[in-house]
Amino acid sequence: MSLIKLTTEEKTALDAVDEAELDKLIDGAVESGRPDALRHLPLWRCGPYVANSLRNFEQALSRFDAAKSWAKRESTEQDARRTGMKLLSAVSQMKHRREQEEREGRLFFVDDGMIFHPVRPARTMSVTVRYRWRESEADPWTHGAITFGYTHDPRPDYAREASKPKMSAARKLREEEEELLHAWERLRDSALSSVHRFLSDGGDGGKIPETYAATVDAYERRLNNYSTDFWRAGPDA
Repeated sequence: MSLIKLTTEEKTALDAVDEAELDKLIDGAVESGRPDALRHLPLWRCGPYVANSLRNFEQALSRFDAAKSWAKRESTEQDARRTGMKLLSAVSQMKHRREQEEREGRLFFVDDGMIFHPVRPARTMSVTVRYRWRESEADPWTHGAITFGYTHDPRPDYAREASKPKMSAARKLREEEEELLHAWERLRDSALSSVHRFLSDGGDGGKIPETYAATVDAYERRLNNYSTDFWRAGPDA
């Protein structure tokens, strides 16, 4: 499973969708009140963003088709046209992302397919992100890796703990493991995103450190949106 890049299936599906044809099919679907004409396009396989936009459009069409009064039909038709344009925009954005990934892939690659869940999550955790990069297509690839470390020790929420019903030791252990697993997944996703963003913005891959201790929110002591930004001097930089 790819976490930060489009999958091969998503790329193939996006390539099979012509935006001009989709625009006409959306107009036709609104005129008829039904999405049948769109069914031959692989929109559901273009990624979750497009799939959600398609679902919203189909629901809007259903409301338009079911409307009886003139006022209701007018408002639901407008809504259907708006959601149709959002669907077209979603496809356009994903096609742009697909092209950007192709361009980026000539200069760097962040491996998001070989990071596996820990067998048993622990409070002290780490994620290693492997990558390769080069300054130009004429240069040889340089390979590297950065390991992000993090100790999950959030500030206790005493009010929440006091309001929770008593639970068995087994259930408490299960909840603790689920919380640790969610923290690890947050660390993984943030680490991958940070390395990708650094290289995408033109950062020098040779300046990526081998290790980095993730920072935490000053109050809650949890990971935040900046925790794995290894190029920052510190949490307040």
